[in-house]
Amino acid sequence: MPEDRPPTVAITGGYLTANKGGAAMTLAVHDHVRERGGSTRLLTIYPQADQAQGRSDLEVVPWRPVDLLVALAFALLMPVARALHLPTRPLARTRGLRAILDADLVVDVAGISFVDGRGLPILGYNVLMTGIPLLVGTPVVKAAQAVGPFEQRLNRWAARAVLPRVRTICARGDRTEAHLRGLGLTNVRAAADLAFVLEVGPEARERAGAVVQGAVGEAAFVTVAPSAVVLGYCEERGIDYVAALTALCHQVLKDGRDVIVVPHSIHPSGEEGRMHDLPVCRALHAAVSDPRCHLVDDELGPAELRALIGRGDALVSSRFHAMISGLSTATPTLVMGWSHKYAEVLRSFGLEHCSVDYADLEGAKLAELIVELLASAAEIRAAIEAGLPAVVASAQENLRAIDEALAEAGR
Repeated sequence: MPEDRPPTVAITGGYLTANKGGAAMTLAVHDHVRERGGSTRLLTIYPQADQAQGRSDLEVVPWRPVDLLVALAFALLMPVARALHLPTRPLARTRGLRAILDADLVVDVAGISFVDGRGLPILGYNVLMTGIPLLVGTPVVKAAQAVGPFEQRLNRWAARAVLPRVRTICARGDRTEAHLRGLGLTNVRAAADLAFVLEVGPEARERAGAVVQGAVGEAAFVTVAPSAVVLGYCEERGIDYVAALTALCHQVLKDGRDVIVVPHSIHPSGEEGRMHDLPVCRALHAAVSDPRCHLVDDELGPAELRALIGRGDALVSSRFHAMISGLSTATPTLVMGWSHKYAEVLRSFGLEHCSVDYADLEGAKLAELIVELLASAAEIRAAIEAGLPAVVASAQENLRAIDEALAEAGR
């Protein structure tokens, strides 16, 4: 191939629909590669829905679990073919394999992988997502994500089998880096979440402005982004997640602000599950039952969601990348999470006190916390603004890792 050929990057672990955190990271990589004059291919578990987004500048390739299993059968033969100096392209019998084989680099934007306690199917998916490109022979950069711990034997074994072969692993936070260093890995670099470099253009700002104007007009408001994932964890503990958020919303309304409830993940199928926040958003909106509590049930893009969040007085979020958008726009943010990944990010701004674990959720407590957050909004904004330049610079390490890998490939 000619050395001046523009780079081609395959993106895995992301999508344009469903969880808009995945979309934010996907578009951040896509925009960066396009700025370099290159092209991207998105290998996605939602090919039809992502194709329907109408992005003519981004090729969409099916990469569902069944596609991975079929691809694995052929990918396992590729190292043998290379060892025998035989061509590997005849083995690329699926669109996904051809996309990976033709790419100069695979960028994995999964956000979280190889974590104890997520179950065998998720671990198997993590192994295949990273392992198949390695079998094909295409280098892999894992963009900033939460990885580890590796206390469970099977997860530790899988991580040791796969992760040392990745070109660069961008560790999102001190704990993740410590987990990876504990495996003896040397291919690790610290990097803040890739979504911090997502660009918000004028069209996204205009759309978000229209949504806000249609909901609250000129009234001050607080954005609430519930999570189906946290709902599930709360149900396992017997915690009434919707009731706790309802108490918080009533407190916001009592203090004179409107509430906008917004889903940060809408599953294309509409089926209830971890990737579909609309049902819990609707349940919260119904429970609050106040004309100044507004539900956004349209699917907004990641840039539009960020612009909307940035217009509010505060954000209450159980979705990780909604939190990222709150911090990116210096919006005082109260977080209710389920993983160490939330605290890793908040620690960069000195805002660990703005987080509560899902196991401690209780309506009166949340109402008190939102009052405290709004009372100290100026100080929190100042803390975010002070910490943001360093965090954005750290997030750009993801892009530098991509550039270095492409340079090594001669692109």
